[in-house]
Amino acid sequence: MADGASQSLKSRVSEAEWQARVDLAALYRLVALHGWDDMIFTHISARVPGPEHHFLINPYGWYFEEITASSLVKV
Repeated sequence: MADGASQSLKSRVSEAEWQARVDLAALYRLVALHGWDDMIFTHISARVPGPEHHFLINPYGWYFEEITASSLVKV
């Protein structure tokens, strides 16, 4: 069930960005599930669909298993 924070973010981003966030968060969790995260300056990033050159990345200091679609940082 989505919390209030993710609902408000979901309503502020495009459908394409939200799907990229969901997919990237799932990838972070799969990497953690398989033990492929060493947490030494490791990240996975994804480009946000659209004309801007934005990327999604994990917040510094978070474990891969903690990442959600709404916690990803857009840079």
